[in-house]
Amino acid sequence: MIERVDLWNLVNNILEQERKSKEKPAEVKEQEAVKVELSEVAKSRPQPDLSELESKVSEIKAKLERGEYKVEPEKIFEGLSKYLSSSDR
Repeated sequence: MIERVDLWNLVNNILEQERKSKEKPAEVKEQEAVKVELSEVAKSRPQPDLSELESKVSEIKAKLERGEYKVEPEKIFEGLSKYLSSSDR
């Protein structure tokens, strides 16, 4: 059985820890800035036209909302195989 004095000390310790945690602001470590430079090759690449991709994504979202989207594992496998076997990844 826990004695009254031990219980009192335990409660006081918990209250003291809570008080200290409220007084002390959380320490925030300063993050280092990262500098990124693109190579000339990367800068010269044409920007992709994302309109076709955006329309496909919108179409899939609409089908999902209507419950009409059908997953075709064969197409997924074919796409992955094609991507993994392509030399210009």
